[in-house]
Amino acid sequence: MHNFWKKLPKPIIALAPMAGYSDSAFRQICREFGADVVYSEMISVDGICYDNQKTMRLLWHDKSEYPLVFQLFGNSPQKFAQAVKIINKKFKNKKNIGLDLNLGCPAHKIIKTGAGASLMDEKEKAYQIIKAVCDNTDLPVSIKIRTTVKNTLAEEFINKVKGLPWTTVMIHGRTLNQGFAGEIDSVAIRKVKKLLPDKIVLANGGITDSQSAIRLLKKTGADGLGIARGALGNPWLFSQIKSLPLAKGEMPPILHRGQRGSIMLRHAGLFLKNNDNLIPLRKHLVHYVKSQKNASELRQKLIKVETLAELNKIILEISSLLPSATATIR
Repeated sequence: MHNFWKKLPKPIIALAPMAGYSDSAFRQICREFGADVVYSEMISVDGICYDNQKTMRLLWHDKSEYPLVFQLFGNSPQKFAQAVKIINKKFKNKKNIGLDLNLGCPAHKIIKTGAGASLMDEKEKAYQIIKAVCDNTDLPVSIKIRTTVKNTLAEEFINKVKGLPWTTVMIHGRTLNQGFAGEIDSVAIRKVKKLLPDKIVLANGGITDSQSAIRLLKKTGADGLGIARGALGNPWLFSQIKSLPLAKGEMPPILHRGQRGSIMLRHAGLFLKNNDNLIPLRKHLVHYVKSQKNASELRQKLIKVETLAELNKIILEISSLLPSATATIR
């Protein structure tokens, strides 16, 4: 097995999976800003098994994204096994690719199918799914869970599956009922890490800046972090967290206003390599101007953009209004 996880320096700072957001272009941008590993959007194993073209497009990627983890979801051990066999045949270079099993998604449309977080409460079925994947691939396998789902605590779940040969767990520090809001349970994450001295544990949830990232690392004792919504419109967050001066209580280098606009253009350019226009990227672009006093005005301009030329014109108009930020790009 080619296990890239073992080669990554700690703390590992990862882009966590986000449905509808962690596409190839965003993964590339996050890698450029220092993300150690990036996760895909969640991908249906049923869609892979049926060769659904919309699903198969989610497997498209650029080698600059490596190491890259494809997150899979479903509810059948047999379908998971079949899907990973298809993935095994599809990719020749497997040294920097991993597979993640979504056992933590709180979305109702996923839960009602018996997938996502519902599997944490069906420990035996989840065990069989993880085993089916591990038995049918030589790619490193990881899982994503929550602190609590219905009657099952993360500790109980981990005790059930820890004997299987998966490598990494990303644990979202909230319960199923909390969804994506509320306090992060750092104690629960710390307990999971104590149960897994020989596996990698990534803490996830509530990371919006470098300070909250460092606090979560210290409180949980995790091997790294999975950053999701905090990176939207803010991909330089990875370099902020990893900046050495920051560890000494100093501020990392300043990203000036012009650079922010350049990053938006860079993101758009990468997106157009695999898309006909920027319409699907609008949801990303508006995040670059969120939380600003004039955010509404800026959003109204960005939600109409379709081409790179239009975006460039808008950025020239609004660049003086964009805030500065701190970052380094590698």
